[in-house]
Amino acid sequence: MSLNFFRSSVRTFCFLQIVVTILFLSVPLACGAGYYDNKSLGRRLSILAEENPSLVRLDSIARSMRKRKVWLVELGKGTKRDHQTRPAMLVVAGIEGNDLIGCSVAVAWIENLVERYENDDEIAKLRETTTIYVVPRLNPDAAEQFFAEPKLETSTNHKPVDDDHDGLFDEDGPDDLNKDGLITWMRVEDPEGEYIIDPNENRLLLKADHLKGEAGAWRYLREGIDNDHDERWNEDGPGGVNFNRNFPFNYEFFTENSGVYQVCEAETRALADFVIEHPNIGIIVTYGQADNLLKAPKDVEPPGRREPLTEIHKDDAGYYRVMGELYRETLGLEKELEGASVPGAFSDWMYFHRGRLSLAAKPWSPAIAVEISKATKKEDKQAEDQEQDEKTEDQIEYGQDEQDSDGREKGLESDAEKSEDKPKKKKDERNKQERKELKWFDEHSPESFIEWQPIEHPDFPGKCAEVGGYRPFALTNPPEELVDEITDKQADFLTKAAQKLPRIGVRKIECNHLGRSVYEVKIQIENTGFLPTILQHGQRTREVHPTRLEMELEDESFLSGSRFTNLPAIHGSGGMAELRYIVRVPEQERIEFRVVSMLAGKVKGTVELPNRE
Repeated sequence: MSLNFFRSSVRTFCFLQIVVTILFLSVPLACGAGYYDNKSLGRRLSILAEENPSLVRLDSIARSMRKRKVWLVELGKGTKRDHQTRPAMLVVAGIEGNDLIGCSVAVAWIENLVERYENDDEIAKLRETTTIYVVPRLNPDAAEQFFAEPKLETSTNHKPVDDDHDGLFDEDGPDDLNKDGLITWMRVEDPEGEYIIDPNENRLLLKADHLKGEAGAWRYLREGIDNDHDERWNEDGPGGVNFNRNFPFNYEFFTENSGVYQVCEAETRALADFVIEHPNIGIIVTYGQADNLLKAPKDVEPPGRREPLTEIHKDDAGYYRVMGELYRETLGLEKELEGASVPGAFSDWMYFHRGRLSLAAKPWSPAIAVEISKATKKEDKQAEDQEQDEKTEDQIEYGQDEQDSDGREKGLESDAEKSEDKPKKKKDERNKQERKELKWFDEHSPESFIEWQPIEHPDFPGKCAEVGGYRPFALTNPPEELVDEITDKQADFLTKAAQKLPRIGVRKIECNHLGRSVYEVKIQIENTGFLPTILQHGQRTREVHPTRLEMELEDESFLSGSRFTNLPAIHGSGGMAELRYIVRVPEQERIEFRVVSMLAGKVKGTVELPNRE
């Protein structure tokens, strides 16, 4: 082989490497139905960090059982020390393994903050005064099921668990009976079943009501067979622990998916350690099945000091209501929907034990989709009616009678039309919401519901057995074409939420010379943010330290006051606390001081001492 040929081959190879690299960086890294698998998530975050080293820091706080990294993204200008002393917000997504849209929201928000930094003054200010922490996917193992075959939806990790207490682990899981690559549902006609066919929608089942004389006729099961021959189906499948059931507040021992004890998993322990090591976190947003934004949570008058608080403190409830209203307005919801609470949830632990404003949200659900669709149709109808009214006014102005095509004026009814309507049979209201949701899927994503298909089931010979129902992940994650719209709205809300953090500042300084190097000093400390420096429950838990003012003077200089002074909680939107000192300073021309707040940041100030003459 000649030297020239070798050099030419090397140049060609290098050129092809450059082309492949360019194509790799230009192609979207999302996999599957608009979502990220773990490899593409890691690559996307790595590229963001490499291209924006002054804004984005990428780290890993844990590894899963399958050795996948749990990523942590830290955003903000300045040094790591600056980040730790600024007001901070934490976003946690993918805490339940079937939450893929939450991860997409988290990544979209990070990208949004990076892209808008140069041209948006508000975002630039936010990045320079606030620290943002994002854990885009706490449970990477379960999320990978979305991209596996057969596709099985699970909210738990892959830790083997003996769910049916027979001494065996994960021996009776679901099976892909019709070989379509999906683990869906099956219904089997059986007089021992608890369900009947919905009389208003034969694709749905509902529980038989014995008070109405209904007898069960169908079993409703996850697709699969009785692998361990105990006449129970899919009762001991793969996994695991649901991380959003594994935190200390309201933790339930010995229950399904909760784990052996609180924060027993490497991922949940790493997250708990992280928030304890970063006490400047003042707002937490968790994406998952728990939700306190769709509907204002209950609040109570606090019980005695020794009794635990199990509902939102009444003095903190207003902040939750405001954030909920902001959230629903951003999404386009006109009314409250039912929220949800789950035992052992991370979001509850952060409020009830850690004393922080902790928001929990479902980024998407069929119920949300139905309400947004209804609001959109209402707006379209109002616009159409307004257009019709304007047209009618024009007709009246030009002398045109408003008539129907048969020549009769509108509003005039025939005798037959005036006759009373026949009484209608009362419609069965059960499954009403489920029917609305199925109709929405029919209109927007018909492939999400798989029509029931008859199969021969080995455990039910001679009986009618069908496989179908909703696809895995269809009820927890939106269709692909809606992902961008949803992530845009959620990212907008997250930015607005970060702007609600408390922020400490100095409003006014007064200093009067009283004679003989003695001065009266007054310092007004204000909170220019929205949230208070400490929530009421934060004071109750004592997990949030009081804001303090530190004077750079020796203790013997104070005739009134002291070097370190704790301030009461300062409410937001211009709340103020004033401190007064009498000090004797014979030689200095100024006094340095600083104000330190765990959640509202740190600020330095100077008291200029007036002329002694």
